[in-house]
Amino acid sequence: MRQKVQIIIIIGMVFLYGSTAYGEQETGNNSYQLETLTVTAQKREENPQKIPMSIDVLSSIAIEDAGINNTIDLTRFSPNVHMKNNYTEHVVVIRGISSFSASTYSPASLYVDDVSYSLVHMQNLELFDIERAEILKGPQGTLYGRNSESGVVNIITKQPGKHFEAKVFGEYQSYNTFRSGVNISGPLIEDRLALGGAFQYKSSDGFIKNEHNGDDQAADLEHISGRASMRWTPGDFWDITFIADFMDKDDHIGGYRFIDGPNETEPYKVRKDVSEYYNGEGNTQTLRTRFKGNNFNFLSVSSLLNYKLDRLADSDLFDNPANGRMSIFKIDQRQYSQEFRISSVRDSAFEWLVGLYGFIEETCFDFDYDMISKNKKIMHPVTDIDAKGVAAFGQGTYTLFDRLHLTAGVRFEYQDMEGHLNDGVRKENLEKDLDFTEVLPKFSTAYDISKEITAYASISRGYLTGGYNWAMKPTRDTFHYDPEYTLNYESGIKTTWMDGMLMANLSLFYIDISDKQVTEFDPKTSQKTIENAAKAHSQGVELQFKAAPVQGVNIFAGLGYTEAEFDDFTAIEWNDSHTALIENDYNGKDLPYAPRFNYNVGIQYRSGSGYFCRADLFGTDRFYGDPGNTAEQESYQTVNLRIGYEGDHYDVYLWADNVFDEEYLTYVSPYDKHTIGLDGAPGTFGIKVNYRF
Repeated sequence: MRQKVQIIIIIGMVFLYGSTAYGEQETGNNSYQLETLTVTAQKREENPQKIPMSIDVLSSIAIEDAGINNTIDLTRFSPNVHMKNNYTEHVVVIRGISSFSASTYSPASLYVDDVSYSLVHMQNLELFDIERAEILKGPQGTLYGRNSESGVVNIITKQPGKHFEAKVFGEYQSYNTFRSGVNISGPLIEDRLALGGAFQYKSSDGFIKNEHNGDDQAADLEHISGRASMRWTPGDFWDITFIADFMDKDDHIGGYRFIDGPNETEPYKVRKDVSEYYNGEGNTQTLRTRFKGNNFNFLSVSSLLNYKLDRLADSDLFDNPANGRMSIFKIDQRQYSQEFRISSVRDSAFEWLVGLYGFIEETCFDFDYDMISKNKKIMHPVTDIDAKGVAAFGQGTYTLFDRLHLTAGVRFEYQDMEGHLNDGVRKENLEKDLDFTEVLPKFSTAYDISKEITAYASISRGYLTGGYNWAMKPTRDTFHYDPEYTLNYESGIKTTWMDGMLMANLSLFYIDISDKQVTEFDPKTSQKTIENAAKAHSQGVELQFKAAPVQGVNIFAGLGYTEAEFDDFTAIEWNDSHTALIENDYNGKDLPYAPRFNYNVGIQYRSGSGYFCRADLFGTDRFYGDPGNTAEQESYQTVNLRIGYEGDHYDVYLWADNVFDEEYLTYVSPYDKHTIGLDGAPGTFGIKVNYRF
């Protein structure tokens, strides 16, 4: 407790003197301002300080300076955002709202260039050649629809422009890790046609050792990803872009270990007699057609997304030949989507946006679970899910007296799902059609106390779609589950001070969660199932500060506190000896993967002569991996350091992440009678070199 109090006091002192600035710009009177950003969080270009919601924005400069390489890195810079991360599930947890184990969808949506990456397995993206990242907090159902009940992560990639740009980089770090890439873009026909491309490669031996056979590359990896863009501007009003990207992952995933019980191993060490692997590949093609007219703006986004996963896991997590278990899990998804949006031009008392959205998803889940020590198949369900949906949405803001902004929006969404499961081992053949019709409103009011200070309040509704139980030996009665819903009440104030040198934002929220999707045991079959059996709430506060006090110096900090608890959940579970099913009252228990607080504090210096240095401190409170709060990760802190020199055409950086080699888990969960976990990265050191043409 004393350590937590000291940390909060230190953060409070930093808040008093400054905070997060991801870049600065010089003004005419030789003072320095925070970087000015434009976001599209509400599907139109806006100043984030004028949007009536809590939102974090990181520009391309901020992402590069902080050494952010993937979605997990990104979430650490946003208060009240956490990521449940194992090798296949990457669930973004915003304001304490998480999903059940082995879920299909995340309660927080992730979009890349307005294209939804709907499965949780897709959401730990490699981030490269990024224009900016936006994290929206609270339900975003009106503009984004399903699976945005807690918030949205928007990734906007860089697009080619009027000027030639090119960069190559190479990076070497601990555990024989190598990362390299190239970005290049520029005009092919002046003012008409521009092309761009980006490519990245990463390989690593990993930091896990398998003591069963002495393999110190039990979690090695090899990732290849790329993106190509073509931008055509045939006239003053039109901007047409085609984006195609791909990724390929070839990993070993030997990091799961017991953290208690007779099979417990030390951090970064496992005992496995099966070579585990994860192969993933995907590609996306997106056509964006934008028209900016004198009276209205129009945008069309057409996309095709393909994703495949093939994973083999040592399911007994130990080298006991008498209890050898293995599972093979495959996903094959194809997704089509189309969105049309029409919006008003700026500078009018009434601003509006209306749109239509439709999607088709074809997904196959193939799950093969074997008892290899007895040469016996336990189950092999193959589940085909076809989903399609349409939505109409609109939002408008009316401004009174040039200060009072009244916003109302609503989305009408319909979704149809067809699920078919066939398990030849269990002789189970199940079919179920589901359909959901949702009305998702939002209301907000914002008042400009002055040009630099805006207060706001809002209420919004979101939902996480229902679906199918494809992995827990379902029966006809337990094959499907329904949506869960959130209703978010939020108020806050956004302020800018000292001619743009300091920004300070505060938000308060309360979220009511109903029909919560949870796992429990079915007393008829003694098998796990998914039920809409709980009510919960989340409440808390977020503080965000940014400052550029003097030339070259940026100070940054963010603090989030969330209390996310079950209000009504009586779960059917095994007793301690696993001999009988009993009822456990989980009222007042924390939601899984919902730390009470998290924070980031840092300082950065960039001199006019090219020298660069930066320090970041991250803190995460304890969290639990199950509704009963039995599997626990204690609170932890990590420190990252970076120094470097930036020349006219080249940059050199030395960096260290988790400098003090803090041990922590990114995933923790009960497993039979014991607890398993996945280690976060230990202390890691590296050197990076950029060369710009």
